[in-house]
Amino acid sequence: MDELASPLCRRFEAEPSAYELAISTCIILYHFADVVAYVRSSTPHAIAEEIAAQVPAFHTVRAIANAGKHVELTRHPKSELIGLRAEHLLRGKGAAFSDGTYYSDGTTHSDARETVVVETPDGKKHDVLHVCTSVLAALKAHSEFFHV
Repeated sequence: MDELASPLCRRFEAEPSAYELAISTCIILYHFADVVAYVRSSTPHAIAEEIAAQVPAFHTVRAIANAGKHVELTRHPKSELIGLRAEHLLRGKGAAFSDGTYYSDGTTHSDARETVVVETPDGKKHDVLHVCTSVLAALKAHSEFFHV
């Protein structure tokens, strides 16, 4: 977490429109479940489900990570994310609000920073930088995941 996820998030914050940092950060954050699974002698799938139950944005990180690696997401615990494609990640305007959300019609402020944005198959728009930083903060706050 300290040697990969945190530094990647900091780089992504410094370069919020860097597509490669968006994908890489999601991949590292999602695969942190593998580390926890190894330490706990569990399965990555079970740990990912446990994390997502406490950190719902982890579902989005997981979907982006897998779509980034496999071109299109063909299975996911959240059916509304199936069909997400790597090409759905685009440079665009950041979220309208500090909680990472956009207006109900998907718009934001004209002066919002340029960042990587994904519109998931359920029609929701996500500021990927916000998703990554919020998942990282939540993982650090949940010591049962971070202190493995």
